[in-house]
Formats: sequence, C-alpha cells, structure tokens
Amino acid sequence: MRRGGIGPNQLILLILLVTAIGIGIYYYLEYRKGAPDKPPVTGPFACPVEPALREATQKSNGLVYGGKPESGKISLTVLNNIGYYSGYSEEKRNPLWVAYKIDASSKNYNLKRPRGFKTDVRTFSRIDPDDYKSSGYDRGHMAPNSAISSQYGRQAQLETFLMTNICPQSPDLNRKIWQKLEKLETEYAQNFETVWVITGPVFDEHIQQLKNGIEIPDAFFKILFDEQQGNLRTLAFLIPQTVTGKEPIEKFITSIDEIERLSGLDFLAPLSDKNEDQLEAAVANSLW
Repeated sequence: MRRGGIGPNQLILLILLVTAIGIGIYYYLEYRKGAPDKPPVTGPFACPVEPALREATQKSNGLVYGGKPESGKISLTVLNNIGYYSGYSEEKRNPLWVAYKIDASSKNYNLKRPRGFKTDVRTFSRIDPDDYKSSGYDRGHMAPNSAISSQYGRQAQLETFLMTNICPQSPDLNRKIWQKLEKLETEYAQNFETVWVITGPVFDEHIQQLKNGIEIPDAFFKILFDEQQGNLRTLAFLIPQTVTGKEPIEKFITSIDEIERLSGLDFLAPLSDKNEDQLEAAVANSLW
C-alpha cells in the first residue's frame, strides 16, 4: 500500500487547477490595465457636495438635484411621478421644469413604446394630445421615455406620456439634437454611476400659441449634475427651436446663470452663496 504522496491523476488535476488560476489572474490583470479609471471631476469649477444639497435632493425622492427650483413670482403646480418631478404652468400650458435621475444600475426593462399620449387630469388646463395636431411641432418629451422606462418600469414609462411632460418642439430639435442629448445623458450615467437632469422650456416676450393656449417655447435648457469623489460639477445647455439638427452639441453649452436669467427659475438654492455663484457662472469648455 502506498502511503502519502500524490498519485498521477491527482497531480494532473492539481496542474490543471494551478493553470486555470494563473490564466484567470492574467486576464483579470490585463482587463484592469485596459479598464478606464473613473474620470475625475473636472471643469471650470467644481465645488464640494454640501450636506444641504443632499438633504434637499432627498426631499424629492432623490429625483430633483438640490431640491425643487424656486420659481419666484411664477405660479407652478409640482407634480410628483414615479421617475420624475414636473413643475407645471397652467398659464403657459407647459412644464417649466422637469427633473429626473439616471443610474448606471438600470433594471433594463425592455418595454415597448406606448401607443399615445394622455391628458393629465391633475391639471385644470387638461391639454389634449390632439391640441398638437397639424401644428408643425412635435410632442417633445422633457423626461425621456427610454431612460425612465428602463429604470422604473411600465407605470413610470406611461407617466412620461402625460401631456404635463410635453412641450412643443420643432422636428429638427426633437428628433436630432434632443435625441443626442438624451443618449449622452444615458452614457454619462453608465460612466459616472449617476447623473441628475433638470430640463425645460424658455420663453420670450413674443407669445405664440398652439390650440388651447399652449405657448410655444423659443428654446430649451438642460442642466446635468454629477457627483464624483465628494465634488459636484454641472454641464448646462441652451438650445433654440431654430436648430437644423446638424450642429454639434458643444455649440449649445452655456452657464446656469444664463438659464436662470431667461427662465426666471433659481437652481441649487441650498448651496452656499460663494459656491453657488461660482458654479452657476461657470461655462464648461467641453463635454465631460
């Protein structure tokens, strides 16, 4: 009887095990060499994420970064939905701001696009989808169908088709530049784990309307918020209705100050004055 030692079969198994472990370690190290590190927060100005910002964000179920925008003398009805919040104006028959959050950890619901839009019975104006017919304008989503549905499910998707999430958008804006921006938001969420967005229309003093008093915006804004390593950075866009759709997105980068001036809204109110002033005055010189 042979005592101790390793038999031929056991030796072969041991060699195979050691080889497999070695190959696994090799490919893991190669993957780590090729995998990009999490990008640092860069830009013209990044400020610390102050506790007041986090507290204000949580009051809206984490969907409205820095809390609901202050509207001053503008009368708004805040509508809470599963995947987004909307500040709706009965006077202009438009949402003046819509806020949502996109995470990298999407549940990836694979849902078909709903067949149509719905009147929001929570409002007095009760805009009908047919009010846009033959107007030359698209029913433009503020909170995007794709990103909201993929993370929050069917009911949240249906809520993005409420008319309180819709503004009149020119086809070249809605189908080209706006789609590019929505795709960019999703890519940023995958790269940076989470991004928050506040978006909405801008109006000037020359009022044009569709049926039922729906005012036609002159431009639209989007503000993206990203937290990394305890710091906050922003990326703001202002896009006119008159785009051709061929313009690079970078052309529309602006400051939050400019958006506040044109929209009458006040963002990031909980932020300390010094940081708020510097952050909102900053204009990014490139995309993230």
